[in-house]
Amino acid sequence: MENSLPSFLNSTVDPAPVKWKRGNLSFLDKTVFSIAGSVAAIYLQAESTNQDNFIRKVNPDVKLASLIYVAVLISLVSSLSSQVFFSAFIFILYIIVARLKILQVYRKIFFVAFIFGFLVIFPASLNIITPGEIIFRRARLGRPYHFFIYTIPENIGFTLNGLKVVSLIFLRVLNSVSFALLVVFTTPFPSIIKSFKIIRVPDTFLMIISLAYKYIFILSRTIEEMYFALKSRLLGNIKNSSIRNLVSGRIFFIFKKSVLIYENTYNAMVSRGYNGKVKLYSQNQYSYRDIISLVVIVLLTIIVFSI
Repeated sequence: MENSLPSFLNSTVDPAPVKWKRGNLSFLDKTVFSIAGSVAAIYLQAESTNQDNFIRKVNPDVKLASLIYVAVLISLVSSLSSQVFFSAFIFILYIIVARLKILQVYRKIFFVAFIFGFLVIFPASLNIITPGEIIFRRARLGRPYHFFIYTIPENIGFTLNGLKVVSLIFLRVLNSVSFALLVVFTTPFPSIIKSFKIIRVPDTFLMIISLAYKYIFILSRTIEEMYFALKSRLLGNIKNSSIRNLVSGRIFFIFKKSVLIYENTYNAMVSRGYNGKVKLYSQNQYSYRDIISLVVIVLLTIIVFSI
């Protein structure tokens, strides 16, 4: 008896994966791909903190207290050498202790530090904002100009004091962001939320944050699946007006679905004894790692103020 199946169904060779070329995608496709990729990266980064490293095993309460303390310490220290020491110390923690992917993490850190710690504050390096000795002149006016209480000098350029101010703020932002991401990348999100109990944040508020955090990923996944299910039923390009109608209709449908899901979830919680009071229990067991971490923070403080 002859085989009635087509030849491609009898083939044992695995099909090659489909490679999407972003240049051939529409603007809406690119947007959905970008959002889906970003959400997936955040979710994987947040859920992949179960690596066997020293910082991962430190109590979340200790890490949150250390984060608050170090952030205050960084904002108080006004010495460039101390800030450079902070940067080197945190970099060593990333490489040796946390064992994270240093290139991927510091790419994000430097992007945030460049935008908020350098680009925004860079005009402060000019003598218009920070008076001082000009070390690099950029412009020369015919005479100084006065506007109310402000004065634009005849010579405009970068001052030594201004460059020190920009460098100090840049290092502060860099160190704050890098240490905060170090805690985030080595601590599961539920543990971070529970650790906020040490600063007396209400349990109900923490529960709202946890539900909202989970709902972001559920909503993003739902939108992605609905869009590609709709895309698979269409042929060719779609007019922009049709896309707007489809998107608006999907938004309304997702809103109704979200309301229904949360109503069913709340009814299920009530049927199991929920009375409006939420109690989150954090990990209160401390180990030698926590003591070592606190000792390191104390030694760091002594070293920073002695530089």
